[in-house]
Amino acid sequence: MEFFKKLDFLMNLTNTGNSALGHKVKLDPSYISRLRRGKRNAIKDEAIISKMADYFARHCVSDYQHKALLDTLNINMALFDTDELSMSIAKWLSNEQNEEIQAVGGFLDDLNKLNLTPKMPKKMSEAAKHINESSQLQQDEISIYYGIEGKRQAAEHFLLKVAAQDKPQTLLLYSDESTDWMTADPEFAARWAGLMVTVLSKGNKIKIIHTVSRDLDEMLNAIHQWLPLYMTSLVEPYYYPKKRDGVFKQTMFISPGVSAVISSSVGQSIHQAANLLVKNHKAIRAYADEFYQYLNQCKPLMRVFTTKDKEPYLETLREFEKEKSNSIIKTESLSLLTMPENVSSRILSRIGIHNSNLIEYQKQRIKNFEKKLQTNIFYEIIPIFDMESIQANKIKVSFSDMMSEESVYYMKEEYIEHLERLVYLLYIYDNFHVKFIEEMPESNYFVYTKEELGAIVAKTVTPPVILAINETNLTAAFWDFTRDIIGEKDYKNPNNREEAIKLEKYIQRIKLG
Repeated sequence: MEFFKKLDFLMNLTNTGNSALGHKVKLDPSYISRLRRGKRNAIKDEAIISKMADYFARHCVSDYQHKALLDTLNINMALFDTDELSMSIAKWLSNEQNEEIQAVGGFLDDLNKLNLTPKMPKKMSEAAKHINESSQLQQDEISIYYGIEGKRQAAEHFLLKVAAQDKPQTLLLYSDESTDWMTADPEFAARWAGLMVTVLSKGNKIKIIHTVSRDLDEMLNAIHQWLPLYMTSLVEPYYYPKKRDGVFKQTMFISPGVSAVISSSVGQSIHQAANLLVKNHKAIRAYADEFYQYLNQCKPLMRVFTTKDKEPYLETLREFEKEKSNSIIKTESLSLLTMPENVSSRILSRIGIHNSNLIEYQKQRIKNFEKKLQTNIFYEIIPIFDMESIQANKIKVSFSDMMSEESVYYMKEEYIEHLERLVYLLYIYDNFHVKFIEEMPESNYFVYTKEELGAIVAKTVTPPVILAINETNLTAAFWDFTRDIIGEKDYKNPNNREEAIKLEKYIQRIKLG
């Protein structure tokens, strides 16, 4: 159950109005109203969660309220204990946030290890072997397949038919039904993936509408599965930005002029659903028109960049950094935003980049960054490295793979100069903060989040890939992940002098080493 549904349940159970709860926790009643309708992200402040939980525990007085609450929380409590109940409610309200943070961490770990090169068939004869099977498929204008196994058969026939075509086209894919039919059977999942790669290898493109109302773990898993295909630049992902009740669900796989798979279900009734494999051209056109009507109400889910997309990536980054919002950045070392200009020039020169436009671009980024520090909070999460790596010049320059297609490393003196720049920024700007963390092994990813605006997430080892995201739920999840690394206490009450002293001691250890 999502946070807003939990809050609405507790408020209804205890007959609590927006004004009463707002007065208790010192929040505006209109904000409480938006929280319980899901128009605002889940509360992250532990003190507010604790006050809410205490209020609900003390206003749950009748037997039926007590029983309903215990059943929902799935706990046993022989004797009514208000304090114990309050702690259980607080834990329940916070669980969603913790699970989302774990889901994002798992996604980043998987992204770091992912082989992002889709395995195209070595020989087209291998693909042809399967494509020839399409001649054995039913030729009826409409064939009906039932349940999970039927959906697999229809989907496989659909892809075989598409792969057999000589002329490439754009496929239209949408489904908000459970994805278990696609992923639960490893043998089918492998066949499905192989056929998708075969279809793309023949020049076909895909427009896909993802369902962001799925739970976060399922959504991130879907992105992870599709990422190798996104990198072909042949797949365009979209999402519908408004909430849906999720009662009536539908699947539409459409290949205009060739075939379509259409199904619908109610709730979890996918196991009994009928799946139509359609070859009637007039019907396929009607379904395609329906898809495009829906697509017109959707937004791009993300943009995907690789080393061949440097210019569009830099332009997207420029637009991202124009936006005024609190920001958190975590790189594999130190951010390019805080890198001294002379260090940046030396590193670019060392790797053979003498492009004046790129040098000017970096200057403008830093200028804009320092201007935003006048109005917005900026947190940089900094890993502490072992002295041996620093002395051996093995500290990687953040995101250097994207610029030079190979890793670039700081000279010891350059790394020290960058750290000294951080000390300077801490003393000069009240809105600039750092958080020291121990170096996380294999954390070759980059997360740059702007509160309620968007996130840029990247795998930074070769081959690098960047995801630019502005979907609300994914943005909130990555923001919560980075904020959790900092910790609620340090985020709300940063101590720049204390962090500057830590940095100065770290720098001194490096110099003495």
